[in-house]
Amino acid sequence: MLNRYCFVLPNFVLLTLSACGTTHRFVDEPQLTVAGADKTVHQATTELFAGVTPYKVSLCEADPISKDCKKGSDGVRANGVGGLFIPLVLNVSGMTVSRQIPSDAGWAIDAAVQSRADAIPPLCRTAHGRILLRDNNTITVQLRNFYCNWVVVGNVVVNADFSIDHIDSQNKVFNGFYKITFHGTGNAAGSGYFRAVIVPGEPKDVAQVSKDQTELPGSFHHSSAFSRSRQ
Repeated sequence: MLNRYCFVLPNFVLLTLSACGTTHRFVDEPQLTVAGADKTVHQATTELFAGVTPYKVSLCEADPISKDCKKGSDGVRANGVGGLFIPLVLNVSGMTVSRQIPSDAGWAIDAAVQSRADAIPPLCRTAHGRILLRDNNTITVQLRNFYCNWVVVGNVVVNADFSIDHIDSQNKVFNGFYKITFHGTGNAAGSGYFRAVIVPGEPKDVAQVSKDQTELPGSFHHSSAFSRSRQ
């Protein structure tokens, strides 16, 4: 009997690990190209991001060659497990940027991420991040350590990076590589190539985000405060 359990357990662990995604496809600082030969990287970046908030960013998995969305894609993904080793898929369809201010190396932003875990939308804290424009003309959108709660997963902390390799500022489109991870009572990771489109938002988008923050469960508030005390 003991030998049978010893055989089943390693196989169960391997099956669980196989459900988890990876960040191997992420490229941290890809070479950036700009549509329009008369624009520098700084000019194109400013034209792309220096808009009036709020604005929305829609995301999809894209082909690195054509830079178009893959057929049927409505977001970028991370695969993992939640709860008692339940396989799950996190789909991030976009974000609403509610606040953006200039910083030493780009812009500081507040964003609400639109996502679903196995078709269930989470309740998430506002993500505090930045649009980082480096001296070597590479750009990354970073969202750091924001908290989400899913009914079937529990409390998790999420990180997301979007490194940009192409900007079409006239059409408000940018492409590049992404990685998404979260850990806590659930764990997941994902990476790949994305296409993003910026569209103007409306004040009601920010109002809805504020409403969602007030509906976070009590356990979620406790977890967030505990984590902040450790930082």
